[in-house]
Amino acid sequence: MLIGVFAAVALVLASVGIYGVMSFLVVQRTHEMGVRMALGAQRADVLRLVIGRAAKLVLIGVTLGLLLGVMSSRALQAMLFNVGAFDPMTFLGVTLALIVVSLFASYIPALRATRADPMIALGHGA
Repeated sequence: MLIGVFAAVALVLASVGIYGVMSFLVVQRTHEMGVRMALGAQRADVLRLVIGRAAKLVLIGVTLGLLLGVMSSRALQAMLFNVGAFDPMTFLGVTLALIVVSLFASYIPALRATRADPMIALGHGA
């Protein structure tokens, strides 16, 4: 039960961190997105741009995390009693949960970026 609570807290902290990073990246690129929208980019294009960037970062993080998790499962094998250290369903479930939470946490700043007025965004860059 305690491990489940810690896992939920870790998932919440990860989503808050991803939200913060993506919000910061969106704010940094507000001028660029304003230029894109002023030149004719649709809101869906800007949304795709931000979500695509987030998806790339999430996939890099998930890949590195899975590699480290598989490598460290050998070390955990000695500490666990009657429990396998490598459980593919756990690895798959945690990976999918982190991907969904990460993309949802990055969707909120992406949606905010699509609502930016191009003229105001262009004014901030000057």
